[in-house]
Amino acid sequence: MNFNDSQKSAIQQGNGPMLVSAGPGSGKTTVLTARIKYLIEHYKVNPAEILVITFTKAAAMEMQKRFEKLIGGRC
Repeated sequence: MNFNDSQKSAIQQGNGPMLVSAGPGSGKTTVLTARIKYLIEHYKVNPAEILVITFTKAAAMEMQKRFEKLIGGRC
């Protein structure tokens, strides 16, 4: 995937919590799923210690589906 500089910065930000706020269709879900993968692979964060909050159950399910696809179903 090709990310712009702002997206790359969000994905690779390593210290503490992070808030992603952007308009519709800007790639928030893609950035968040890539960030989770980055934290697990580069910082060895335990997946059970990562909290992602969305506004709707549908958004949460979509994010879970995308993450499972991103990591090849290794959940």
